[in-house]
Amino acid sequence: MEETGGIQQGYIDLKQLYSERALYFTRQVKIVSTRLIRGGWLRLLFFVLLFAAPLYVLNYSAIAAVLLFVGFAVTFGILVKRSIAYRKLKAELVLLKMLNENEEKVLEGDFSSFDSGSEFIDPQHDYSHDLDLFGEGSFFQYINRTSTLVGTCTLKNKLCAPHTDLERIVGEQKAIKELSEKIDFRQHFFAKGKMLNETKNDIDRINSFKTYKPFVKSKGRLFGSLLIAMPILFLCAVIFSFWELPSAVPVIIFLINLLLVGLNLKEINRINGQFSSLTGILQKYALLINLIAKENFSTIKLSDLQTRLLAENTEAAQIIATLSKYMSQFDQRNSMLMGVVLNGCLLWDYRYVNKIELWLEKYGGDIDKWIEVVHEIDALNSMGGYSFNHPDFVMPVPCTDMVLKASHLGHPLLDRKDRVCNDYDLKDSIFSLITGANMSGKSTFLRAVGLNLVVARCGMPVCARSMYFKPMSLITNMRTSDSLMKNESYFFAELKRLQYVISQLKYGKDVFIILDEILKGTNSKDKTYGSMELIKHLLSLNAYGMIATHDLELGVLEEQTKGKIVNRCFEVENTGNELHFDYLLQAGITQNHNATFLMKRMGIIVTE
Repeated sequence: MEETGGIQQGYIDLKQLYSERALYFTRQVKIVSTRLIRGGWLRLLFFVLLFAAPLYVLNYSAIAAVLLFVGFAVTFGILVKRSIAYRKLKAELVLLKMLNENEEKVLEGDFSSFDSGSEFIDPQHDYSHDLDLFGEGSFFQYINRTSTLVGTCTLKNKLCAPHTDLERIVGEQKAIKELSEKIDFRQHFFAKGKMLNETKNDIDRINSFKTYKPFVKSKGRLFGSLLIAMPILFLCAVIFSFWELPSAVPVIIFLINLLLVGLNLKEINRINGQFSSLTGILQKYALLINLIAKENFSTIKLSDLQTRLLAENTEAAQIIATLSKYMSQFDQRNSMLMGVVLNGCLLWDYRYVNKIELWLEKYGGDIDKWIEVVHEIDALNSMGGYSFNHPDFVMPVPCTDMVLKASHLGHPLLDRKDRVCNDYDLKDSIFSLITGANMSGKSTFLRAVGLNLVVARCGMPVCARSMYFKPMSLITNMRTSDSLMKNESYFFAELKRLQYVISQLKYGKDVFIILDEILKGTNSKDKTYGSMELIKHLLSLNAYGMIATHDLELGVLEEQTKGKIVNRCFEVENTGNELHFDYLLQAGITQNHNATFLMKRMGIIVTE
C-alpha cells in the first residue's frame, strides 16, 4: 500500500504511544517493587515487635502487653494483605509493560511473541489452511491478544465461521470499532486474563455443575425441617439450662447434632472440595467480569453483553462475591475445634451446604452465560486491537448488489512499505481468470482477496482504501496435498476437494471460490479440457470467484461466456537479462513467461 505522509505519521504516532506506555509501566513496576521491599522490612520489624514489645512491658502491665500484641498483630496482618495486593499489581504491571513492548515489535513486523494457534491448523477446512490463518507467522498470531483458553478458541471460531448476515456484520463492526478506541480497557483485560492462569480443568469443573444434584434437598422436607429445628432447640436448651432444665439436655442435643453431621461427613467433605473449586474459579473470572461491568459501552452488541452480566438487576461480580462469602464461612469447619463447636451448636456444614446449593439453584444457569461474555469480549479485544494497529485500514461495506469491489486491496501481513495493492471489481462478471508468470503475484493476490473477505465478514477493517462485498461462504483450493496414510495421490485429493466445492454449490448456497492452478496432477491436454469443463460447470451453478492458472488456452472462456468470465493477469518484464515484477493486476491474458529463464539463471538447465 502506498505510504502517504499522513499514513506514515499515523504509524509513527502509534509506535510512540506503545513506547510511552511501555516506559510508563516500567516506571510503575519499579515504584511497586520499591514499595514491596520497604513493606518486607516493615513486616519483619512488626513481626519482631509482635513478640518483643509485649514481653518488654509484661512486667509493668499485662493489659498493655495484650493491647500491644493485638495492635502489632493487626498491623502485621494489614501489611501482609497489602503485600499480596502489591504483588498482584506488580504482576499486572509487568504484563502490561511486556504487552506494549511486544506491540512495538508487531509494528516492526515481529509478532512471534504471541500464540500462533498451531493447534487449529486444519487442511480440511474450507479456507483456513490455504489462507495461512493459523500457525507460525499466521494471521491468527498477528491479531491474537486473547488471554483465556476459551477466548482463544472463540477467536478461532470467529475466523473459521464468520457471519454472512449483513446486520450481524455491521453490529460486529461497531463493537470492534468501539473496543479499538479503548486501549486501557483492552490491555488491562489482557493482563488480568493472563493472571487467571485458566486451565482446561477450570472449564471442565464449571461444566460438571450442570449435572449437580442437590444434597440437602435430596434428603427430603423432614430433614430440611430438622436442620432448622435442631439449632433452635439447642439454643433454647442452653438458655433454659440456667433455670430448671438439666444441663445434660443441651449436651445431648450438641452430641446429636454432631452425630447428624458425622453420618454424612464423607459426602460433606466431597461437596466442600467441589464448591471450593467452583468458588476459586469464579473468583478468578470475577476480576474480568467486574472490569466489563464497570466499562461504559455505547454499541448495541457490547451493551447487550454487559447486560448479560446481570441477574435480577444484580451484577454477576456481586453475586459471585456472595458465593465467596458463603464458601469462606463454610470453610470455618476446616479448623477441627471450630468444626466441632459450629456443627454441634448450629449444624454448620448442613447450613452452608444448603445456602450454596440454593445459590447454585438460583444462579447456576447464569454461570455459563457470564463465562461466555468474558470469552466473547476476550476475542473481540483482539479484533479491536487489530483495528487500532491499522489506522489506514477501512471498514468494508457489506451489501447485496455487489459481489466484490475493492480499491487498493492488499495483504495485511505484508510490510506496508513493500506491499503492492490492486483495484479489483467483478462488475457484471462472476468469475476472474488470472494468468501470469511464476512469482508474478498471482497466489499472493488470491490470498489477499480471500483473507480480506474473511476479515470483512468478521467485522474487522480490511487492507484497502475501500471495499464493498457480498457476504457469502468462501471455499479455496490452493494447497492440496497427497496422503500416504490414506493412500491418496495428489490428483485424487484435489478431485475430492473439487467434488466438495460442487456439492456446496448444489445446496444452493452463495459461495465465493478461489482456485489456484487446478488439475496440476494430470497432462497438459487433459488438464486444459478438464479445467474448461469444470469452470463451465461452476458457472452453471452460479458460483463466484477467481481461478489462477498457467493454462493460457482458458482465456477464450471470456468470449465464450460473454463476459461472465473476465481475464486478468500479472506481467513480468525481462530487461537487461533481469526480471522486473510490478505485481499490478492488469486486464487480459499474460504475454510473458519466465520459467525457462529462471532455470537457466540457476544452472538447472544448460542451453547452447
